[in-house]
Amino acid sequence: MKKIFCLTILLAVLIVGGCTASKMSIDSTQDEIKISATNADESGGNGNIKIPDGSAVPVDAKISSGKLIIGVGGKEYTVDKSGELFIDVPAGECDLSFTAKEGLIGEIILRALPKV
Repeated sequence: MKKIFCLTILLAVLIVGGCTASKMSIDSTQDEIKISATNADESGGNGNIKIPDGSAVPVDAKISSGKLIIGVGGKEYTVDKSGELFIDVPAGECDLSFTAKEGLIGEIILRALPKV
């Protein structure tokens, strides 16, 4: 009976552990950075985007939980499910760093667009 109980507990742990897999991907092109995350916590990476003169970087975030920290030029911006954010950066090549926090789930897209 003890063996069956232990096997049942082990199976439950394996099932729960498999359902909470953590994953984060960053796809970066010259014009766009796309981040997709599933239960990501303390995951991170970098991306690069070209900013034309007179442009800003709106952050289109569809986040259901957690948050993303974006680092650029020594500043940090926090993106969560509360709304859209604009990052004002100088023209030229822009290197950004990304860190997922609190089990980030969602998709975030950054594009350089003309300032309105």
